Amino acid sequence: MLPLITELLDRYNIYLQPIYFVVAWVFLGILLSTLIGGFRDIKKRGEIMHKIPCSECQYFTNNYHLKCTLQPRIANTELAIECPDFVIKKTW
Repeated sequence: MLPLITELLDRYNIYLQPIYFVVAWVFLGILLSTLIGGFRDIKKRGEIMHKIPCSECQYFTNNYHLKCTLQPRIANTELAIECPDFVIKKTW
């Protein structure tokens, strides 16, 4: 079976080369579009994460066990963007 396949590939190689070329460029295009889409998603996610105001809140403890004394379930999540208990940390 293998000698038959190699013989066919050798015989029709000149006709198959343009197909190989197109397939290679299609795969490269798919790879680039996937990478660009991934970077776009990372940028969008980063912008959302930078809107979370928890680290500037008076009630934020920066403790692993209890991050926020008033809203511990939503601390450092997207739900904290519109937190009703947000008070700017006072610096003395």
